[in-house]
Amino acid sequence: MHEIYRKINELLEKGETFAVVTIVKTEGSTPRKAGARMIVLPDGKTFGTIGGDCVEAGAVAEALEALKEGKPKTFTVALKEEELGGIGMKCGGMAEVYIEVINPRPKLLIIGGGNIGAQLAKLGHDIGFEVTVIDPAVKKENLPEYVKVIPEPVENGVKMVEITRQTYVVIATGHKYDEDALKAVINSNATYIGMVGSKRKAAVTLKKLIEEGFAEDKVKTVHTPVGLDIGAETPEEIAVSIMAEIIKERRKPGATGNSLKISF
Repeated sequence: MHEIYRKINELLEKGETFAVVTIVKTEGSTPRKAGARMIVLPDGKTFGTIGGDCVEAGAVAEALEALKEGKPKTFTVALKEEELGGIGMKCGGMAEVYIEVINPRPKLLIIGGGNIGAQLAKLGHDIGFEVTVIDPAVKKENLPEYVKVIPEPVENGVKMVEITRQTYVVIATGHKYDEDALKAVINSNATYIGMVGSKRKAAVTLKKLIEEGFAEDKVKTVHTPVGLDIGAETPEEIAVSIMAEIIKERRKPGATGNSLKISF
């Protein structure tokens, strides 16, 4: 069991999403008893065991469905060959299984601590993100105390941050070093990269990266100009626009970004 907890901690540190499958109740003869746990990754790989192959095949399928939906679930496995719902094993028992979906706390990495970056840091924290700001000129006292500040040049700063699949990156340098920032994170594990700027500036920057040999498919994933079109003008409004897009990306495919207004 200690190995399971060590693996959970390891996955959390890496920012991985995974499911923990736990037998919560058994009746009759079963391969494993209540408390047995197994970890299921989104690619179907497992760690630990809750019983024989047949038991685990069903559990993995249910866990993958739970990961897809992002919701916990409970199901029952009947281990009787003759019963409806049985899986062909002759243990003669039943196991109730609980699946918990583990989503590590998302990280918001902001490169640039100016007006937009500061407002974005506040909003990101309020929504539940772990916030880090990289800016060689930023003053920590200008940002909330809960924000991790790295007052380093962008290349050095990025090396000091572990970018995982739970990391959302926003570049808001006021065009001072947008290109350097984008180059530093474009090949990272970040699930989202956005860059503040005009359409013209965005097109020029992205085209230059492709010309310099960066993979076109990677470059095309960058959200720039960043945010949803809500007519934002002030730093506060722009921060809302950016976070709205990040939330939309986190919740897809269920999130459309369309108005929820009904018509009748």
